[in-house]
Amino acid sequence: MYKDDIATLSNLKLTSKNICNLALEVGFDDCAIAPVQRLDSDAQFMDEWIAQGLHGNMDYLERNRDKRYDPSILVPGAQTIVVCLLSFDKSGRDYHRTVKSLLYQLDARLRDEFGEDIVSDTHQHIFCDSAPMLERRWCVEAGLGFIGKNHQLIHPRLGSLVHPGEIVLNLQVQPDTTPLPLREDSERIAKCCTDCQLCLEACPTGALRNSVWDATQCIAYTTHHCLECQLVCPFNLG
Repeated sequence: MYKDDIATLSNLKLTSKNICNLALEVGFDDCAIAPVQRLDSDAQFMDEWIAQGLHGNMDYLERNRDKRYDPSILVPGAQTIVVCLLSFDKSGRDYHRTVKSLLYQLDARLRDEFGEDIVSDTHQHIFCDSAPMLERRWCVEAGLGFIGKNHQLIHPRLGSLVHPGEIVLNLQVQPDTTPLPLREDSERIAKCCTDCQLCLEACPTGALRNSVWDATQCIAYTTHHCLECQLVCPFNLG
């Protein structure tokens, strides 16, 4: 289905392809879906990371852990997460406002096409860096890329200079059988990152040492103005 065909259809089927095409229609650069589940391995990793104090003064990470690891607790009835990406060059100075604006547009399209029951009417179900949600991990779960050595999501085509946003649905949607990394040769892509050290060498404080991100040493964590580990990434240069 091409994007131009969407406007001519009055009764779309609830498929990941149709949902993602709607996301492209409103202006996102890519989109995929993932079934809701508890992220057990991420829960263990984050609990250990927090226990070591590597989260610095981000005390909020110590709270709402159950909600952070299990979206069905954050949004009762949740069954599917729609994960959208918008590139930095389209986000403007306030990416929260831009991404959320597109999410609300997509939410309206989803309601129109699939009915009001597709989302919760009692709980927040639209997110952009605004709730206990492991956004980058859900990007990976949806098949939109992988986590690189700089601990950022790396999309094979868009690189890491992207902002994610999510809509949680109350209905099940069959995910794509060939997530993006598989369609674009995931082994080759992952090896490119495995064999590369540029982000580690570019980090001015050593915050990426020992394959673990130390927020207490990260300039971006304290000033929000460091992108060195992303600017040198080959996925952002091509």
